[in-house]
Parts: sequence; structure tokens; C-alpha cells
Amino acid sequence: MSSPSKLGLAAAIGLPIAVVASMLMVFLLVVAPGAAACGAGQGSRANPNAVPAEPIAGYSGEQLKNAAYIMNAAIDLGLDRQAQVLGVMTAMGESSLRVINYGDEAGPDSRGLFQQRDSWGSLADRMDPTTSAALFFQRLMTVEGWQQLTPTLAIHKVQRNADPFHYERFQDAAEKVVSALAGASGQCAGGDLRFPLSPGYNMTDDYGPRPDTGVGASTWHPAVDLQHSPNPCGDPVHAIQTGTVTLAINSQVSIKHPDGYTISYLHMRIEDTLVKAGDKVTPGQQIGAVGNEGQSTGCHLDLRVNVAGNTNSQIATLQLSQALGGPRANFVNPEEFYKLFGLELCPPDSCARRY
Repeated sequence: MSSPSKLGLAAAIGLPIAVVASMLMVFLLVVAPGAAACGAGQGSRANPNAVPAEPIAGYSGEQLKNAAYIMNAAIDLGLDRQAQVLGVMTAMGESSLRVINYGDEAGPDSRGLFQQRDSWGSLADRMDPTTSAALFFQRLMTVEGWQQLTPTLAIHKVQRNADPFHYERFQDAAEKVVSALAGASGQCAGGDLRFPLSPGYNMTDDYGPRPDTGVGASTWHPAVDLQHSPNPCGDPVHAIQTGTVTLAINSQVSIKHPDGYTISYLHMRIEDTLVKAGDKVTPGQQIGAVGNEGQSTGCHLDLRVNVAGNTNSQIATLQLSQALGGPRANFVNPEEFYKLFGLELCPPDSCARRY
């Protein structure tokens, strides 16, 4: 069993109400949407017979099939994605997503994905991935306020593990597995995604062919341009996903995601750049400020995604720039990239297209 982790609580004291409200609004619009896209929602069915060939978060083959059965059992009971993640987390912590036909010293009669004991039902039911998952979810539904509990504690209310925090270590992997299996149906690419600028920015150039800009830039744009109007140099630029900085020079920062693709942020001044090659960054972390360096016609952020080296099966479904006649290979449309995560990069209610 895993050791308990310490829970933290942050509080702001003595701040004016308007300031607190502003801070909350920025959090909701800049940080929360990326997490919500792949962390909540109605949930999606998964196809156990079409799981990815490559491992997801260290799980593969029959393990992913079993995760799909768990996800579908949640949907059959009218539960959402949050429940799917809890179910997959539980089975990871109990059986490593394998149908185990033996118990242990603490529970010699424990069996199946959830290591359920005789009191849970027949051996046949406990050994069946779908039925055993349904048994878990039925008990979860009796836990008052389970949706508001910390995931590992909600699970503990059902499983009664000796360590209430045993399941915590599996949450990230469960999120990735659920997202990937849902993504196989076009729902979500998986993982956290943030917006690069604070709310209220505009899109001043889109992806693909464009007129000559007059500054020597390509007439085929492998990126989108974003800015607050009018041309505000100095706006904070945030990393949209986790990764490792591979390039940090004047006018460009590139960050390689663990799945192999690279996200680049252009036109920032090196003096404003807050990261260097080799640094690990997290979603939402400020990496620099909007600038006007390089082949630029004004202060803006050029955001581009290059999928050379990508290992994510859902990212691999995006159309490559060369297929559209682009002179530079392996770029994808950032707007389509965001759609894989259930987000709009330029939502019509808060982003104007000015090109």
C-alpha cells in the first residue's frame, strides 16, 4: 500500500472582494478549462476491441481492455467521466487492471479487477470485468457526496483499504487511460491543456496560406497568431502543456511534450524569457512575454505545434501541413489540436478573428 500524502489548503486573507473575484475569474478562464476538458464531463464509451496498440501510462493489451469494460460499466449506470476515472484508479490499485484469480493474506477470498470478497457476489460476477465494475459503481453511488471527495478518499469509502491514500498514486495514469480510450472515439486526446494568454485575446492570423506579410515571413503559416488588442507587448505567455524546454533563444521557445510532439512560442524577447533549455515546465506556467522579435509585424504570440516524434495516437489523427501543401513538414493546425481536448482556441464568445 502507498503511504499517505499530505493535503494542502491555500487561502487568501484580507484581499478586497473585487481582487479576489478577478483572481477567481482568471483561474477559471485560464487554468480550469484545460483541466475540465479532460477531467470532467459526461464520459464516453470505449471500445475494448480497439484499444491502442502502444502502452498508455504503462498499461497495455488486456489491461486497457479491462479499463474499457470499467468505463462502459459506468456509462451503463448513468455515471460520468469522474466515475470512470475512479473505477480505473481502483482497479489499477487493486489488481493493476488484471482479473486476478487469487487473494492475499488480508483477503484470501478476494478476486478479480477490484479484489472483491465473497460478500460482494458470486465468484463468476467478481471475475467478470463488467459485472465487477458495476458492483463497484453501485456501492460508490451509495457514498454521500462522493463527487466532492478527494478521489482516493471516495474510493476508500468503498474499498476500505488499510491506507486511505493508496489509490492517489494511480490518479494521473487513470486520467490518461480514460482520456485515451475515450479519445479513440474522438472525445479527448488526454492530459491537461491550458490557454497561452489570459482571457480576451484575439486571433490575428490563422493556420495555412496567407498573403505576403512584407517582413520575409512565409506565405504559408504553420501557426496561429494571438494577441490582446492593440498589440500589447509584455503580456504573460503561459505553457499550454507539460514538457521539457528544448530551445530558448531570442524570438522562440520550444517545449517537447512527453508524447514526443513540440509546441513552440514565437516572437518573445530573450530578455523576457523565463525558461532555458532543459527546464521542465507545467501547464499554465509563465514562460515569457508577448514580443515583436523576428519576422513579425507587431506584438503577438505565434503558437505552433510540430508532431515530428509524436507517439500519441489521437494527435496522430491530425492532418499534417505537407498534406495541405505547406512547405514545412509535420505541423498541425493548433485549433484542431485544441479540439482534440474538447476546447476552442478562439471561442466566438470571447475571441475575435481579425485577419
